[in-house]
Amino acid sequence: MAEQMAEGRFASLGQDDRDNIMENIETKNTKRQNTTAVKLFREYLTEKSKPIEFEQYTIEQMDDSLASFYLEMRNKEGKHYKKTTMQAYRQGLNRHLQKCRDIDICNEDIFKKSCKSFKGMTKELKRLGLAAIEHHPSIEESDIEKMYSYFCKNLEDAQLLQYKVFVDIMLHFGRRGRENLSSLTRKHFAVKRGADDKLYVYKVIDEQTKNHQSDSELSSDGRMYKIADGERCPVKSFVKYIRRLNPKCVKLFQQARSYPKEGVYYDNIPLGHNRLGQFMNEISKMANLSHIYTNHSCRATTVHLLDEADIPSRHIMTVTAHKSETSLKTYSGKTCEKKKRHMSEILSSKTCGKKSFISNIDFLCLSQSTITVEANEGVENIPVELSDANFDLELLSNSQNETVMNDILPNNQLDEILTEIGNGPSNTNIMKPETLKTNQNFLNLPQPDMKMPFLNNCNNVTVNINYNVHPYVNNPAKV
Repeated sequence: MAEQMAEGRFASLGQDDRDNIMENIETKNTKRQNTTAVKLFREYLTEKSKPIEFEQYTIEQMDDSLASFYLEMRNKEGKHYKKTTMQAYRQGLNRHLQKCRDIDICNEDIFKKSCKSFKGMTKELKRLGLAAIEHHPSIEESDIEKMYSYFCKNLEDAQLLQYKVFVDIMLHFGRRGRENLSSLTRKHFAVKRGADDKLYVYKVIDEQTKNHQSDSELSSDGRMYKIADGERCPVKSFVKYIRRLNPKCVKLFQQARSYPKEGVYYDNIPLGHNRLGQFMNEISKMANLSHIYTNHSCRATTVHLLDEADIPSRHIMTVTAHKSETSLKTYSGKTCEKKKRHMSEILSSKTCGKKSFISNIDFLCLSQSTITVEANEGVENIPVELSDANFDLELLSNSQNETVMNDILPNNQLDEILTEIGNGPSNTNIMKPETLKTNQNFLNLPQPDMKMPFLNNCNNVTVNINYNVHPYVNNPAKV
């Protein structure tokens, strides 16, 4: 009978086997988080001289203890935890207690006091600036270009070829950080010819990921197609890379050799979890990128670029395997550096139209607009609208003006020029025509020619003067 049971259709599992299967429902990170939360709460209870077996507390005792714990919990340095860390510990305790006693400490109807304390503390953390979530930045477009230029310097180099294939896979398949990278084999991917006769790389074997422990129907369905640019073509690089791998090792990422041997670029040594997790950090430094990116920045870049190209979220999810559009917005809702700069320039352009005061010689030497000479000597500074100017002005005092002009216009040339057309001495004020009213009768009269000043003692100085001079309307003696 025992033999028949052993040879039967269904297996006979012992209690240990069943426990192991049930235990594997949660990921390693979740288990670690639960353990850390329980340990922290026990340390708190010990310091406060309370019983550490909190699993045996009554509901009221648990509610009171948690209420004070949320308000008083600190890290090893005695500082506040960030809001996300506090939430993680709370969830860890909740999962632990649900297993032990089937109670929910997040239930506001039962744990009113502790839930109120938790809400109050999260608001306090926000006030302290500890509630912000720091997402992985996407790779800037300029850095993408710089990075691929670095790769393509020499694709015969084993390390550069591996870097390029790594980034190609991370971008086209929306992979998360260092997850499962060390377990990938060459059998996980294959090359196929599509209906349009174009080659593409696709993923053959599905993986168990952080957010997909059982729902395999949500796996990545990304494809990496061949492109016209032969040097940067991801398919060409992938095929070349596969052919250069060590045949004795099944892993996709192997240790690069310093010198290729018999067409093999890599040793029979698979790269580990931590080594692969530092790839983007290494690339950022080697390619001299503007930021030190992480592997997860590639995933953020995938979503950002596709979102910028107006690809619908439901299609992006087929590449990244996100469960919902809400989780996708973590990446797609970001504003790129280019747009941030453009928005800043728009705002700055509206704040630069302030009125400024400019004296006569400054405007004569720097303005390219038509100028008007005003003969009244009593006015020292005249308001000029600078919103349409293409230069930056550094205002000089009248004494500084005189020093500058004496240096570049010797022998009182400016006085001679202005006197010749009957407009007075060099302390005459100069204005843009938009700020003045002119005598229409005078405008129809022929204008005298003006001499060009002779400049000396000037190094790297450009002076643009447009002589189109009209007397000011309030000086009728000159009309």
